[in-house]
Amino acid sequence: MLVPKADFDGSFTFYYDETNNLRKFYVREIDFNYSFTANFVLGGLVYEGTQPDIKPLFDKLNLQKNIKEVKLKHIARGEFIDCLKSGKLNLFLEYLFGNNLYIHYSSLNILYWSIVDIVDSAIVNSEVAMQLKPSFWNYLKNDIYKLAKLEIESVIELFYNFEYPNIKKKSVLKFIEELIWIFDKYIETEEFPFGLECLRQILKEVTKHESLPFIMDEEDHILINNFSQFYLRPIYLFKNSSHIFDNEVEISEILSDYKIIDDDKEIKNYSFVDSQSNLLIQASDIFVGLMGKLANYINTNSREKIANDFASFSDKQLKNIDSLLDLIDKSHNKNVAFLHSIDSYEELTKMNLIREIRNRNYA
Repeated sequence: MLVPKADFDGSFTFYYDETNNLRKFYVREIDFNYSFTANFVLGGLVYEGTQPDIKPLFDKLNLQKNIKEVKLKHIARGEFIDCLKSGKLNLFLEYLFGNNLYIHYSSLNILYWSIVDIVDSAIVNSEVAMQLKPSFWNYLKNDIYKLAKLEIESVIELFYNFEYPNIKKKSVLKFIEELIWIFDKYIETEEFPFGLECLRQILKEVTKHESLPFIMDEEDHILINNFSQFYLRPIYLFKNSSHIFDNEVEISEILSDYKIIDDDKEIKNYSFVDSQSNLLIQASDIFVGLMGKLANYINTNSREKIANDFASFSDKQLKNIDSLLDLIDKSHNKNVAFLHSIDSYEELTKMNLIREIRNRNYA
């Protein structure tokens, strides 16, 4: 069996839509401005060569004629496990799987992305930690993410009081002290057998420097200023491809400020279109909407709850999850680079659990 490879040099046509595009993510006095369990997902459909005709798909969906722009809500409603009850969703997934179409996505866990700079800031100030492998750094990031979910109210209070991610130099030691106080009671628990103690020792080294470089000199309380880098990423990575985005005025204006140069030539490989007149953009909306709901389901449920849910799924729900996994696998096998996630081990392993459950069903 051939090992899937990343192909950044091929000529593909990418269509995009996004879900949970919250513009900015920031901390307020008692909460965040958006659900911290959400993932920002940018992605959609991609093909190589001749553009496939997907009008037959929309005809098969047999939707009301007065719908000007098809979205996920028109074929599946509710939370993720409710969406899996939809027969129209299965038509959609199986059509994509059976034709010359693939999916692509970049999925960002916004809470994870907002807190991992604490670990990176500590590591760069620790000679011992800098000698460790990046996989261990990610292990520490996973633990602080799990801790943040358990102690979200305390974390919000900490972030707000210290104007995170703009910790002032005079407040670094106090910030570290209060952060350690939050996770101190978890250090000897089975849930955190090793990582938090290591992180505590690394943070103690930081006190010698009074510096947390990646969470200083930023804007008070603004955890994510915008998501432009995730729009830029495929443009410069897949420089020989075409990238077609749903009209997004703010993103269009931000991207227009960048000039991407390769071998002294400017890359102009992207455009914005009106989604109402483009079925591939509408199909992208359906797919990324579903992926956003899947991410929220994973982020808000334990492994035990997920296993119990799957044990009680109807045949239609199981058929839909299998069709989704098949479509993701087909796209992964075509090009590993189509799929991109920034997330914790905690949540990524839950996706692996879903695969294991379904694989056992066919064993």
